[in-house]
Amino acid sequence: MEKLILERDENDYYKLEVNDKGEYIEFDLTDIGLPEKMMEATDKIRKIDAEYVENITSLTDNNELEPENKARQILSIKDKYFKEMTKTFDSFLGEGACNKIFGDKKCYGQYMKLLEALEPHFEKMHIKQEKGRKKLAEKYLNKDSDVLWYIQLKWKQTDISIL
Repeated sequence: MEKLILERDENDYYKLEVNDKGEYIEFDLTDIGLPEKMMEATDKIRKIDAEYVENITSLTDNNELEPENKARQILSIKDKYFKEMTKTFDSFLGEGACNKIFGDKKCYGQYMKLLEALEPHFEKMHIKQEKGRKKLAEKYLNKDSDVLWYIQLKWKQTDISIL
Protein backbone atom coordinates (compact mmCIF):
# COMPACT_ATOMS: atom_id res chain seq x y z
CA MET A 1 0.00 0.00 0.00
CA GLU A 2 1.31 3.42 -0.96
CA LYS A 3 1.55 6.28 1.54
CA LEU A 4 1.04 9.92 0.87
CA ILE A 5 3.87 11.88 2.45
CA LEU A 6 3.62 15.64 2.57
CA GLU A 7 6.57 17.73 3.58
CA ARG A 8 6.02 19.86 6.60
CA ASP A 9 7.79 23.16 7.08
CA GLU A 10 8.29 23.67 10.82
CA ASN A 11 8.08 27.44 10.30
CA ASP A 12 4.43 26.98 9.30
CA TYR A 13 3.51 25.82 12.80
CA TYR A 14 3.35 27.58 16.14
CA LYS A 15 4.04 25.12 18.96
CA LEU A 16 3.31 25.68 22.63
CA GLU A 17 4.56 23.41 25.37
CA VAL A 18 1.59 22.98 27.70
CA ASN A 19 2.82 20.87 30.60
CA ASP A 20 5.84 19.41 32.36
CA LYS A 21 5.51 16.16 30.39
CA GLY A 22 6.81 17.83 27.23
CA GLU A 23 3.42 17.76 25.48
CA TYR A 24 2.56 20.41 22.92
CA ILE A 25 -0.36 21.94 21.15
CA GLU A 26 0.33 23.36 17.74
CA PHE A 27 -1.32 25.74 15.35
CA ASP A 28 -1.01 25.39 11.59
CA LEU A 29 -0.28 28.94 10.51
CA THR A 30 -0.96 28.06 6.87
CA ASP A 31 -4.58 27.18 7.72
CA ILE A 32 -6.52 30.17 6.38
CA GLY A 33 -9.42 29.24 8.67
CA LEU A 34 -7.32 29.52 11.85
CA PRO A 35 -8.05 33.20 12.62
CA GLU A 36 -11.78 32.65 12.18
CA LYS A 37 -11.72 29.54 14.41
CA MET A 38 -9.86 31.51 17.07
CA MET A 39 -12.23 34.47 16.92
CA GLU A 40 -15.34 32.27 16.99
CA ALA A 41 -14.00 30.24 19.91
CA THR A 42 -13.01 33.39 21.82
CA ASP A 43 -16.48 34.89 21.31
CA LYS A 44 -18.11 31.65 22.42
CA ILE A 45 -15.84 31.39 25.48
CA ARG A 46 -16.76 34.91 26.58
CA LYS A 47 -20.46 34.14 26.02
CA ILE A 48 -20.24 30.90 28.03
CA ASP A 49 -18.49 32.76 30.84
CA ALA A 50 -21.15 35.49 30.94
CA GLU A 51 -23.94 32.87 31.08
CA TYR A 52 -22.08 30.98 33.80
CA VAL A 53 -21.69 34.08 35.97
CA GLU A 54 -25.34 35.02 35.44
CA ASN A 55 -26.62 31.54 36.36
CA ILE A 56 -24.37 31.16 39.41
CA THR A 57 -25.27 34.65 40.66
CA SER A 58 -28.98 34.01 40.18
CA LEU A 59 -28.78 30.72 42.03
CA THR A 60 -26.61 32.11 44.82
CA ASP A 61 -29.01 35.01 45.36
CA ASN A 62 -32.03 32.67 45.55
CA ASN A 63 -32.85 32.46 49.26
CA GLU A 64 -35.83 30.14 48.75
CA LEU A 65 -33.70 27.07 48.09
CA GLU A 66 -32.41 24.84 50.85
CA PRO A 67 -28.61 25.08 51.21
CA GLU A 68 -28.04 21.42 50.20
CA ASN A 69 -30.25 21.76 47.10
CA LYS A 70 -28.54 25.04 46.19
CA ALA A 71 -25.10 23.43 46.54
CA ARG A 72 -26.12 20.55 44.26
CA GLN A 73 -27.48 22.94 41.63
CA ILE A 74 -24.33 25.07 41.76
CA LEU A 75 -22.18 21.95 41.23
CA SER A 76 -24.40 20.91 38.33
CA ILE A 77 -24.06 24.34 36.69
CA LYS A 78 -20.29 24.32 37.19
CA ASP A 79 -20.02 20.87 35.60
CA LYS A 80 -22.20 21.89 32.63
CA TYR A 81 -20.16 25.00 31.87
CA PHE A 82 -16.88 23.19 32.53
CA LYS A 83 -17.80 20.70 29.79
CA GLU A 84 -18.84 23.50 27.40
CA MET A 85 -15.56 25.34 27.94
CA THR A 86 -13.54 22.17 27.40
CA LYS A 87 -15.38 21.46 24.16
CA THR A 88 -14.94 25.04 22.92
CA PHE A 89 -11.22 25.25 23.71
CA ASP A 90 -10.60 21.83 22.18
CA SER A 91 -12.37 22.99 19.01
CA PHE A 92 -9.45 25.26 18.14
CA LEU A 93 -6.59 23.98 20.30
CA GLY A 94 -7.06 20.40 19.15
CA GLU A 95 -8.87 17.39 20.56
CA GLY A 96 -7.65 16.59 24.06
CA ALA A 97 -5.74 19.87 24.45
CA CYS A 98 -7.52 20.81 27.69
CA ASN A 99 -6.63 17.44 29.17
CA LYS A 100 -2.97 18.03 28.22
CA ILE A 101 -3.06 21.49 29.79
CA PHE A 102 -5.11 20.86 32.93
CA GLY A 103 -4.90 17.10 33.44
CA ASP A 104 -7.79 15.79 35.54
CA LYS A 105 -8.23 19.11 37.36
CA LYS A 106 -11.74 20.55 37.17
CA CYS A 107 -11.75 24.22 38.02
CA TYR A 108 -13.96 26.54 36.03
CA GLY A 109 -11.76 29.63 36.52
CA GLN A 110 -8.82 27.97 34.76
CA TYR A 111 -10.40 28.64 31.37
CA MET A 112 -10.42 32.40 31.61
CA LYS A 113 -6.81 32.25 32.83
CA LEU A 114 -5.98 30.09 29.80
CA LEU A 115 -7.61 32.58 27.46
CA GLU A 116 -5.53 35.40 29.00
CA ALA A 117 -2.37 33.30 28.72
CA LEU A 118 -3.05 32.57 25.04
CA GLU A 119 -3.61 36.18 23.97
CA PRO A 120 0.11 37.08 23.65
CA HIS A 121 0.59 33.90 21.61
CA PHE A 122 -2.27 34.91 19.29
CA GLU A 123 -0.31 38.10 18.58
CA LYS A 124 2.89 36.15 17.90
CA MET A 125 1.01 33.77 15.60
CA HIS A 126 -0.39 36.72 13.68
CA ILE A 127 3.12 38.08 13.12
CA LYS A 128 4.33 34.67 11.92
CA GLN A 129 1.30 34.38 9.63
CA GLU A 130 2.17 37.74 8.07
CA LYS A 131 5.69 36.48 7.27
CA GLY A 132 4.24 33.28 5.82
CA ARG A 133 1.77 35.13 3.62
CA LYS A 134 4.55 37.35 2.27
CA LYS A 135 6.67 34.28 1.56
CA LEU A 136 3.79 32.61 -0.31
CA ALA A 137 2.97 35.78 -2.23
CA GLU A 138 6.58 36.15 -3.36
CA LYS A 139 6.75 32.52 -4.40
CA TYR A 140 3.46 32.07 -6.24
CA LEU A 141 2.12 35.42 -7.37
CA ASN A 142 3.09 37.64 -10.22
CA LYS A 143 4.75 40.82 -9.16
CA ASP A 144 1.59 42.69 -10.12
CA SER A 145 1.19 45.18 -7.26
CA ASP A 146 -2.61 45.26 -7.62
CA VAL A 147 -2.87 41.53 -6.88
CA LEU A 148 -0.49 41.76 -3.92
CA TRP A 149 -2.34 44.77 -2.56
CA TYR A 150 -5.67 42.93 -2.78
CA ILE A 151 -4.36 39.84 -0.97
CA GLN A 152 -2.74 41.90 1.79
CA LEU A 153 -6.00 43.82 2.24
CA LYS A 154 -8.00 40.60 2.52
CA TRP A 155 -5.60 39.14 5.09
CA LYS A 156 -5.68 42.29 7.18
CA GLN A 157 -9.47 41.96 7.35
CA THR A 158 -8.96 38.67 9.20
CA ASP A 159 -6.68 40.31 11.74
CA ILE A 160 -6.77 38.25 14.95
CA SER A 161 -4.91 40.81 17.01
CA ILE A 162 -8.27 42.29 18.02
CA LEU A 163 -8.82 39.35 20.37
